[in-house]
Amino acid sequence: MLRDMSTSDSRRLVLISSLSLSALLAGCLVGGLVVWRGWHERVQDPEFLQKQLNRVGSQSGDPEAEPPPALVRVDLAQQKRIRPQRPIVGRLVEERKVTVASEVTGKIIDLPVEEGTPVVAGKTVLARVDDVWCRLALKRSQAQVASTEAKLRYELLELERCRELRDKNAISQSEFESKEAVVAELQAILAEAKAAVEEEGERLIRSVILAPFDGTVIAEHAEAGQHVAPGTPIVDMVSRGQVDARLMVPESVINLIHVDQILPIKIDPLGEEVRGMVVSVTPYGPTASRTFPVRIRLDDQGGRLKVGMSVTASIATGPERTALVVSKDAVLISPDGSTVWIALDGDDKKHPHVQPVPVSINARMPAEYAIEPETDKGRKLLAAGTRVVVEGAERLTPGQRVRIVTLDDGPGAVAGPGRSVRPTRPTAPAKAANGSPGCQES
Repeated sequence: MLRDMSTSDSRRLVLISSLSLSALLAGCLVGGLVVWRGWHERVQDPEFLQKQLNRVGSQSGDPEAEPPPALVRVDLAQQKRIRPQRPIVGRLVEERKVTVASEVTGKIIDLPVEEGTPVVAGKTVLARVDDVWCRLALKRSQAQVASTEAKLRYELLELERCRELRDKNAISQSEFESKEAVVAELQAILAEAKAAVEEEGERLIRSVILAPFDGTVIAEHAEAGQHVAPGTPIVDMVSRGQVDARLMVPESVINLIHVDQILPIKIDPLGEEVRGMVVSVTPYGPTASRTFPVRIRLDDQGGRLKVGMSVTASIATGPERTALVVSKDAVLISPDGSTVWIALDGDDKKHPHVQPVPVSINARMPAEYAIEPETDKGRKLLAAGTRVVVEGAERLTPGQRVRIVTLDDGPGAVAGPGRSVRPTRPTAPAKAANGSPGCQES
């Protein structure tokens, strides 16, 4: 009986759930139909459609409206005399470098210098070698000289007596010549003894090793207490006062360089440019690189220029000529070619418009490029005095209006080549205008 009641309740519950779900589906269907009919009627209403278009237009703005002026900085193209140059990278090397060695035998008793010590020619002591044996040898040689001189004086007196006896025929000529030979031998021995005295005296002097020229010690090869012999290295040193820039010049421009020529040299770590004179052009270079060594003599400016610094020399690669020149920042280089954007005045002189001009680069200088427009139209637009965009050209479109700004003179002025201008963080109005970086007065 309980099983029958449970089955009846289950059937009743299933029936109620089915009816509820059917009613819900019917209600959704009716509601959707009503909504669809209402929107269908409104879509066919012209006034409703016009209101929707007006609202969308007010949110997106005028699609045909011209974008706001872009902020750019300009410079002037110039017609001037140039000489194409090519940068050659090199390094500073010492004018003179030497390994100072001992000239005597003995023990080093003093080594007062170390790596980095500046030295003065003929005054700074590099090392002292024990001179006790030199002093003893000098005394021995001096004693030999004194002994030989005494013998020679006696033999000279004897020679005079022999000469008198020979004149009186008291002795033979051979006996006289024998006495002359004894005197000559003693004279030779005396000369040899005096040379030994000079040798030992010079050795005594050279036991104190002095700097051969003004310079700096760069390495030590010996230590105090070490026994050295003639030729034993003591220290390495390089000269100071002058330094050489050593360049490996390609074969294509080596014949444009000659001795005594003045060349500009940029010291890369210091960011400074100096001028030096070519002192040597070696006519022999490595076969693989096809370059030739060139040395340019520079003043070391009180030690500011140090051996090992990298340098860049500007080597002229052709004769001087006239060309159209623009700042290198004005040339946009891409795989498709090079382009210069120019600013042209239109009806609105406050906001000129820009146009791209394809160009070819004929020569590259450190801060400028010599260019030539590739088309007849470009040659008419881009000439001496034309304003070229040097900052902000990356996102320009042909015909776009621009606003010219500089850091020094404010909006509308041209940034000349001599002015120092750097990009800064844009102000809020500049960002609001076109979303590109602007310029401020520093």
